[in-house]
Amino acid sequence: MKLMKIAYTGLFVSVLLTGCAKEETKIEEVKPEETKVNNAKVWKDVSTPEGFNDYGIEPTLEAWIAYHAEDITKTTDVNEYYPKADRLTSEMKYFRVQGDDLQKDFENLNVLQIWMGHLVYVLSRQDTLEPDRAKFNDDLKKSFKYFTELLHDLDIVINYDGKSETFGLTHQLDGNKVKELESYLYVN
Repeated sequence: MKLMKIAYTGLFVSVLLTGCAKEETKIEEVKPEETKVNNAKVWKDVSTPEGFNDYGIEPTLEAWIAYHAEDITKTTDVNEYYPKADRLTSEMKYFRVQGDDLQKDFENLNVLQIWMGHLVYVLSRQDTLEPDRAKFNDDLKKSFKYFTELLHDLDIVINYDGKSETFGLTHQLDGNKVKELESYLYVN
């Protein structure tokens, strides 16, 4: 029985490796001309918004990002920071882009939302010390500010072809504050 399991495992691994080798061959067949087109700044809307229309807006990437960029700036209640960010990032399953730099920007938006969720959790705990609460609350406000500004910059990229004033937080527009944002996100 043991020998049979070993034989089946060996067969499974062989089939798996053969599949990987075939996939690797496909990757090697990419033409050089196609590689030149894959510039980090080139992006494409690959949204699949079927089933989405929570706000009565046109279900397009442009309308969705514009709606949230305007709506989120109206948020002044600290208790609404995380729910607003969470709603937007949960809707990313409908609205997606391809393109190295723009994907990094959306990933930073997602990481900001996750960080805000962590901060809200820590603030909700009974055992969080009072001096720490002030620091976590300040971090939550700072995270939301970055979130709002990054969302604004993404709106400029998507709806205005990058031609308007930004906060400098996107890779897509070679923002001068991207390192500051990512230092905050990934050092925390």
